[in-house]
Amino acid sequence: MSLTALRESIRATRDVIYMNTGFTGPSPEPVLTRMREVFEKEASIGPASAEGLAQTRAIGEEARQVVASLLNADVDEMAVTHGTTEGINVAIYGLDWQPGDEFVTCNLEHPALATPANVLEERGITVKRVEVSADASSDEALELLIGAITPRTKLLALSHVQYSCGLKVPAKQLAEAAHRVGALIALDGAQTGGQLDIDVKELGVDVYAISGQKWVLGPNGTGAVYINADVQRRLSPLFTTHAVADARVMPADGPGGGNPMMRFRIASQSPALTAGFTTAIGLLQEIGLEKVEAHCSALGDRLRQGLASIPGCGLTGPARGEGTCGLTAVTLEGWAPPQLVDALWQRWHIAVRAVNFPPATRFSTAPFNTMEEVEQVLEALKTLASETPLPGTDGGSH
Repeated sequence: MSLTALRESIRATRDVIYMNTGFTGPSPEPVLTRMREVFEKEASIGPASAEGLAQTRAIGEEARQVVASLLNADVDEMAVTHGTTEGINVAIYGLDWQPGDEFVTCNLEHPALATPANVLEERGITVKRVEVSADASSDEALELLIGAITPRTKLLALSHVQYSCGLKVPAKQLAEAAHRVGALIALDGAQTGGQLDIDVKELGVDVYAISGQKWVLGPNGTGAVYINADVQRRLSPLFTTHAVADARVMPADGPGGGNPMMRFRIASQSPALTAGFTTAIGLLQEIGLEKVEAHCSALGDRLRQGLASIPGCGLTGPARGEGTCGLTAVTLEGWAPPQLVDALWQRWHIAVRAVNFPPATRFSTAPFNTMEEVEQVLEALKTLASETPLPGTDGGSH
């Protein structure tokens, strides 16, 4: 599989300049084919027949093996989830929070982290929301976040890449800082899984959750979470299910010990969707995650560079350096983000997203996007920079 072959296998690329992968990515044809095959087999043999159940178990185990290889984790440190939010919440709510404990996060976070932070605060836990500028450099973000960590910090929880502005935080250095005071670190990788070449062992993080439907290009309702083997013993299951009841006591170490991550399973999953998730990861691995990351970053660099020459065009996130990636948040003078979303779609079939904090229009330069598409986007923005939006257009449908 090459980047060109990946693009050719995605139907949406034929008629759309699709730059909203940070919301949901379009699935390649091999992913759709795999899901159809599993759905058809389920229909023919019955999902809960002996053969149907065996298929579900095999697909689940395959998924854990593949996602473990994606993140360079041990298979017994991986669980397949319904998305990033589920994985990150398993870690946050699984800790034994006590009065005086500190939860450190930042002001830019997605609701997946912002909401549990609010809940913990309601329960009497000290929550520190570090004020990090959306256009901060990697070093600036690091200094601010490290400055908030104290010996009372129990968990540092952040998005590896901030969804609203594309700011990438220095995960390895943050993990080292957290561990120096005995704190844990959990990263929301919704915008990194499938975009960056991630090695959880190299980063030294304790928890890392990814999404299946974004940069991985798999189906909605899929994802995975890594929990370091030593940290698993510090977490309690979020909910009780049959799987949790059967595996609540940690199995003995060694062969035949079972799957320790079953303790954290919340609900059953569709084997067809899980198979699609696995297939999507496999396609990216065939290309090589180093190549994928370099491609997404190069397109983002060109987009940001081109924006600098368009009058009235600006960025809310970082413009250059280690804090950037394939996610770029754009402002255009005179245009509210929803208006810009609508205009780009109606006139050029360019699919992007409006974000609220800071207000901007977000572009995702994904593995299947091309430099030619970036140039077309820049031309479209240059055209709109010389116009004013029609009254009453608000982009609410997007």
